[in-house]
Amino acid sequence: MPHYKHSKTWFLNSEINLTLKNFLDTTQENHILEIGCFEGLSSVFFADNFLDHPNSTLTCVDPFLRLENNDHRYFLQNNEESNFDYNLSVCKNSEKVIVHKVTSDDFFKTAVTVDKKYNFIYVDGCHEPGVIKRDMDNSFRCLTNGGIMWMDDYCGGDGIQNKNAMHSFLDEYTGRHQVIHVGYQLAIKKY
Repeated sequence: MPHYKHSKTWFLNSEINLTLKNFLDTTQENHILEIGCFEGLSSVFFADNFLDHPNSTLTCVDPFLRLENNDHRYFLQNNEESNFDYNLSVCKNSEKVIVHKVTSDDFFKTAVTVDKKYNFIYVDGCHEPGVIKRDMDNSFRCLTNGGIMWMDDYCGGDGIQNKNAMHSFLDEYTGRHQVIHVGYQLAIKKY
């Protein structure tokens, strides 16, 4: 990803970057929802690799620095949003990307209709346990049967708090999903 602007390289070695092509067909019609975009390296990865079908879409949701209590505030330097905007402007399939610069809570309240479904959802937004659980609940409702929901920071960020929030979701939805990947990240497939 040499032509994209970024200050952090977390995504480059992430499990999703290295293995998603084993789980998601690059030639099918994909409707992808991304909660938490940071500088857009994951966004452009999705756009460059999974939106070639004429009807494919990517919906990006991130409030960037519009929140005073942003859980990543300690390393945000105000360039993340401009890097995100630039990266999306130069990526392949940029015309298929829809951006919502709002919180995930606001997105799910106002932007999502009951009819809108996604076959892949990447959850990497706020790392507060209550928000993680809400993002997973709301995302699961918008996920197609057979769709994949992939969560970042299962074994990172606030560690046990992230893992506990995700396990709370998994327990509540027992019998409605299959865990398909466990590592630093966690992925499930909806029944």
